[in-house]
Amino acid sequence: MKLETVQRQELLSVPLSGVGQRLDLYLAQSLSGVSRKAIKQALDGGQVFVDGQVARRASQLLSGGETLRLTLSGLAVEDALPEPEVLLLDQSFLALNKPAGMPSHPTGSGRLDALSWASRWLRDNQRQGTEPILLHRLDADTSGVLLLARTAEANRCLARMFAEREMSKSYLALVVGTPPAQFAVDNYLRAGKRGRTESVHSGGQRAQTEVITLGQGNGFALVEARPKTGRTHQIRVHLAGSGYPLLGDGLYGGPEILPGVTGLVIRRHLLHARSLQFPHPFEDHLVTVEAPVAEDFLPLLQLLPKAPDLIKSYS
Repeated sequence: MKLETVQRQELLSVPLSGVGQRLDLYLAQSLSGVSRKAIKQALDGGQVFVDGQVARRASQLLSGGETLRLTLSGLAVEDALPEPEVLLLDQSFLALNKPAGMPSHPTGSGRLDALSWASRWLRDNQRQGTEPILLHRLDADTSGVLLLARTAEANRCLARMFAEREMSKSYLALVVGTPPAQFAVDNYLRAGKRGRTESVHSGGQRAQTEVITLGQGNGFALVEARPKTGRTHQIRVHLAGSGYPLLGDGLYGGPEILPGVTGLVIRRHLLHARSLQFPHPFEDHLVTVEAPVAEDFLPLLQLLPKAPDLIKSYS
């Protein structure tokens, strides 16, 4: 079992029932698996913020309605990380439902990644073939369908399908605002500063996304994004640039707390690779792979009209 030192970031919204509670006690009660000692270390290290201001006093009393942000350092157990789900195993490819928080490929941080997990899973289950080959990437915090080739020939065929846009890709996203019933974005993207991707008039790569609104809530919506190209952060940039950033996507202006929804803190950008459809590389039929949405989608789906139907369709 592999142990590694990690930093855990937490964001909390204090309900009105938190009035008069000590800061350290509220944090200890609200965060599972976190000791008073760890909270004191965070306070002493200037890693606790109340409404954006550094808080160092454990005895500080809360008044309700505050936003608390803190960073905790400690040991994580690799085996305790959420594991991918095998959606489809074929002689030519392997399709996974990658959990949010897991990188698609090794990053050098020591965190378990989907490619390494797939390699180990195939070995453990005595599946013969070459080492799996990652055909595309999902951001670490994006959940959903991830496709890997199992042979060099399958890799050539499937990689060509991605390059020639023969892969039909569908993503579910929870976004801010009231988007129209449908719209499309067709522009050019290039790498920007500090890990961002930016839209440009020239000098970038063409990027195309079609968007359909599936459900409208109070100040947020569920949309389906169908990217025709595969640029870095494409869906995130296109939605934010249209005025509808992903909930939880701080990099592109998405909020981590939804106004009017008490006690719900969004801990990652809410983007899910729902499905892939493509011609089988060596057989005469279409392959469709679907991944049920992650659990952190469900509290917001429940707030949408026709919630039971939506949850049944995407769970």
